[in-house]
Amino acid sequence: MTKYIEYFQVEAKCLLKDFKKTLPEAKSRCEKYFNGRDSLSLMNTQHVIAKEYGFDSWNDLISKEPHELAEALIIAKNKTFNSPFKLWHGGRITTGYEENKYKLHDPKDYQLEYDSKKKTFTRNNREYVSFEHLDVSSYDLSGIDPLKVRYSEDTKWPEDPTKLPLGFKPKEFLESRKNPGLGIKNLHKLGIKGQGRNIAIINNFRLFNHIEYHSSLKGYEEIGFDPTNYGGGSNGGFVSSFIGKTCGVAPNANAYYYAVNTENRTQVYHAIAIKKVCELHKKLIAEGKNGIDVIHIQRAISLDLFSAEEGYEDALKARKEAEDLGIWCNFGAVLDFKENPNIRLGHIYCKLDGNVDNPSDYIPLRALNSKWELIDNYKNALCFPCGAKTVSLDVKMDEYAFEHLSGPYASPFASILYLLAKSIKESITPYEFFEQGLKTGDFIEGIGTIVNPVRLIESLK
Repeated sequence: MTKYIEYFQVEAKCLLKDFKKTLPEAKSRCEKYFNGRDSLSLMNTQHVIAKEYGFDSWNDLISKEPHELAEALIIAKNKTFNSPFKLWHGGRITTGYEENKYKLHDPKDYQLEYDSKKKTFTRNNREYVSFEHLDVSSYDLSGIDPLKVRYSEDTKWPEDPTKLPLGFKPKEFLESRKNPGLGIKNLHKLGIKGQGRNIAIINNFRLFNHIEYHSSLKGYEEIGFDPTNYGGGSNGGFVSSFIGKTCGVAPNANAYYYAVNTENRTQVYHAIAIKKVCELHKKLIAEGKNGIDVIHIQRAISLDLFSAEEGYEDALKARKEAEDLGIWCNFGAVLDFKENPNIRLGHIYCKLDGNVDNPSDYIPLRALNSKWELIDNYKNALCFPCGAKTVSLDVKMDEYAFEHLSGPYASPFASILYLLAKSIKESITPYEFFEQGLKTGDFIEGIGTIVNPVRLIESLK
């Protein structure tokens, strides 16, 4: 059965049931297409459902691609909830220049170089490569490291298993890595999903209607973009997925997304976005709601290292305003706790054949210039999962990709787990969050303390 069709079938059955009960709303919906009929069949209500979602007929609906059905669901939801979000710029679903990614391409089109002896690909001599929307079925890929390859659901792989790394099954692996890991799903079963907590994400622009996180996204604003010249987002999908319903750490939390122009080395737009978050925080408080708990920016702005950049002083002032309001500013995974300046955020990832819920199956990913060479830092490092995870993708509303290890993205996990902690203990501060994480985590020599979300949250009750 094509993905999402079951949802439409259930709606048709429910409509038929309500029609037989002569409920006014159900009769009104059906009369638009079957006026004067006292009895209807399931086939008839399927037709009604198809028309309501913008299809010509039920046969038309079931013939559509999964991403087209996802788009229909999102469009209907936007209308129902009076969502302020447009579908995309100019009503387009994709990011404009990426529309050709609906088609599979040859790796050579993307300047990927194949080494027939090593049976691996490189690009610009880099071992991290992307197979998104590519047809690599004609190559022997038994020599690749799957954790260094970014690939999408529609990537076409060799059918011969001997031409893949031993035991590697791309589709199954991509699906399994939607699990955020380290017992997070156990917290979800207990109803701990970050409900009522709020995060502001400042990053490059996103396909904000993605079915993964659409229900969590409560606001979206673009700052500093030329509407006639959009490029593509880079890691917004990774961050957004942590509030998603299947990949997320806190799927019931609320996210406010500020898309800023990151093409030039400037902090002007980041400063504007932070100030907007501060105003939103005050507004939410005035309405009797929880304010913004954390601002997450993947780039390390407002540091001395970037003091020569345009807008640096403005970003510094905006950050201070946010912190004075009690908002944790988690920028670029750089921690600065006055109570203990030695605390570090460690980056770990799960092995290819590992269990994402088992801390013993995690390996450290050491970021450049992170002072990891100092052995004593292991004792003060609280480690969070980074790459080697499945995330939402920017092209289709229901598309996912496996994200490789090209960059350390542990800080999004930390930011979103903080929301779960705040849902249990309102008064917890970022420092207390890390301090408690170090006390309740799993210490592994040579790596640091791997956060244990279940024990951490339990200790806060």
